[in-house]
Amino acid sequence: MRFSTITIAALAGLAAAAPNEIAKRESQQMTSAIQFAAQQADCSIFDCAAVIGAAFCIAAGVATGPAGVAAVVACVSGGAPSLCGCAGCVDALGDFLTENGLCPE
Repeated sequence: MRFSTITIAALAGLAAAAPNEIAKRESQQMTSAIQFAAQQADCSIFDCAAVIGAAFCIAAGVATGPAGVAAVVACVSGGAPSLCGCAGCVDALGDFLTENGLCPE
């Protein structure tokens, strides 16, 4: 099958546009995570930068419920101890950690 120049140009344009949209969406999601953390009284953005940076990974694990405990702990290099001090920085993380016995109340 022979492709026309127009078809090839259209496909190339779609391929080039896709990564830009992904990067834009990830940037917007990271901005939202930082804004949420900044608004929380019990979140130190500087001390919890790694946890905030892993917010998407953490959110995916939290969404799976108790089955996601290992996934959430694996999102940051410090494991549960680093998550406990930063539980207020990521939406629903504090409740998840307490409910699953990873951090004291």
